[in-house]
Amino acid sequence: MNTCKATVRVLLAHRTYIIIYLVLMGIMMFTLSWSQITAANRTVADAYEPEKVNVAVVDRDANRGGIADGLRDYLSDSATLVELDDDPESLQQAVASNWTDLIVIIPRGYADDFIEAVRSGGDMPKVETVTSYTSGAGTIGGMNVNGFLSLTRIALIGENVQVDDSELAAWYAKMIGGTSSGSSAGGSAAGAAGQMNGQMSGQMAAGQNGDWSRLMNGSADGSTAIDLDSLPEGSLSDLTTTDVQAAAKRAARTAHDAKANRPVAVENVTSQDDRNAGAANPVASGFGDTMKTAIYPLFLTLSVCVSLVARVFGTGELRRRLMATPSASIGLKRMSVLCGFALLICMGYLVVALGLTAATGANIASIPVGGVVMTFVSICMFALMCTACGFMLGEFGASDTVANGFANVFGLLILFASGIAFPMSMMPDAMVAVAKLTPGWWYCTAIDEALGAGSASGMDMAGWAAATGIVALFAVAFVCVGLAAGRFRRSRPNAVASTVTQLAEA
Repeated sequence: MNTCKATVRVLLAHRTYIIIYLVLMGIMMFTLSWSQITAANRTVADAYEPEKVNVAVVDRDANRGGIADGLRDYLSDSATLVELDDDPESLQQAVASNWTDLIVIIPRGYADDFIEAVRSGGDMPKVETVTSYTSGAGTIGGMNVNGFLSLTRIALIGENVQVDDSELAAWYAKMIGGTSSGSSAGGSAAGAAGQMNGQMSGQMAAGQNGDWSRLMNGSADGSTAIDLDSLPEGSLSDLTTTDVQAAAKRAARTAHDAKANRPVAVENVTSQDDRNAGAANPVASGFGDTMKTAIYPLFLTLSVCVSLVARVFGTGELRRRLMATPSASIGLKRMSVLCGFALLICMGYLVVALGLTAATGANIASIPVGGVVMTFVSICMFALMCTACGFMLGEFGASDTVANGFANVFGLLILFASGIAFPMSMMPDAMVAVAKLTPGWWYCTAIDEALGAGSASGMDMAGWAAATGIVALFAVAFVCVGLAAGRFRRSRPNAVASTVTQLAEA
């Protein structure tokens, strides 16, 4: 009983390690697990709905050509329009306070410059824009503004361009390549030209040989594709602001046309690994992922604490008193207390993992009871391995610094080689081979086999037993190495003992 109490007192004396490694590290790992579970259970919408940006349109051209109203109508579906006074103070305040994501300023005379650019074929006049400094939403809004202006220009040209009928007939006859059908081709060309000019109904008379659909894929013999550059040049009539207004309205209507702007469908495509991971029971997979996160805090806590207890009991006068005692059960009592401490940690981790899974809204009753039991056995075996590693460090006489350094380095190796940090499919083959030499890999494999994760056939008891047995072999190996190191230290005390100079009074 005194040995058990002394062991508990040593653990309490080093409770800082328990708080840091078990509590704080455990909270961090539980937080990561919570984010993964909630992300996996988050529903995905069937249509993409982008977040609307705040846009202010400042019109200094008195809405000439209907450009300002057309732009507001065009942006009404994709942006939230903000009213903004056209004065320096309001503009500066809107920019400084990030009230809007984008400010569009239409300068004076913009409609006239727009018409001149269309008539001459020059570059489009630029509107003044001020984007937000906090995000790229304003840049996306600026792209929509440029899209409206481009559509307005195209609509303005398409509705007002004029092509000479005779030139169009000659071009059509050349493309058809037939002289006998020149008159009929000319009639069909004239009808097509009339369609483009908006002066005819566009219906061809019966019996005409001209076939415009033949030119879409090639010439009459199908050997020559249509050359758009060879089309006769058109001319624009005198454009007015009324024409610009009609084109702006037509461009704005395209933003509301469901056929022209089909919603972006979201197709839920999962990889083969994801399908296998959730094939049997997604709730069980989430619970298993939470239990896997016990690798790092459990290894740090038990390996360091057990090493400290072994070092305290194996140094100085206390070690000599224990060696002189006739009872051989002192070491067993000490290890039983440490194993009980590990068992309490495992039970607490199991309860918290079930609580987190239930907190996400999942039905924990869907997790098979046998899988939960096997998972608990697996974590207990992993905790036993961690305890054995701490026993090995203690038998080596590792100091606090050495024990903490080894636990952190080897713990990180186990963590990243287990597949928790990132999927194993992303690891190179060499890293996978190294990972299989660590107990973390087999611990995670045992949980997957116990809960049926990654397999549509459910739990695999044989695979679970094999993986758990390999973790137990790691524990046996650590114990054997520790016993060998302890026997070596006890058989050669002068070789391992530090030199101490004692001063005694005469």
